[in-house]
Amino acid sequence: MAGEFNMVSDRALGAALLAGGAIAIIIYVWALFFAGPLAWWIAISVVALIAVAAVCVIIAWVGYTLLTTPAPSPPSLEETSPEETPSETPAEGERKAEEEGEKKD
Repeated sequence: MAGEFNMVSDRALGAALLAGGAIAIIIYVWALFFAGPLAWWIAISVVALIAVAAVCVIIAWVGYTLLTTPAPSPPSLEETSPEETPSETPAEGERKAEEEGEKKD
């Protein structure tokens, strides 16, 4: 029964968002092209304000995240297990592979 309620409310929310978006587009087009210079200026200003504010909020959020997130500490030798530490460098591995190839010939 609860799942049906969620589906109905989700559908109602979706219908409301669809209708609200369509009405907003109609009002915006009317303000830009048919309502006169003051409405045009207000429509452009509101959209520019929202765009600039959105960018500034994202920049502030990134700054806050960088400020409040602790830096990761590098692993110490006690924290690493023998399986995690490489036993040889890539150059040593290549050298061993060449030596084994020479032994086979």
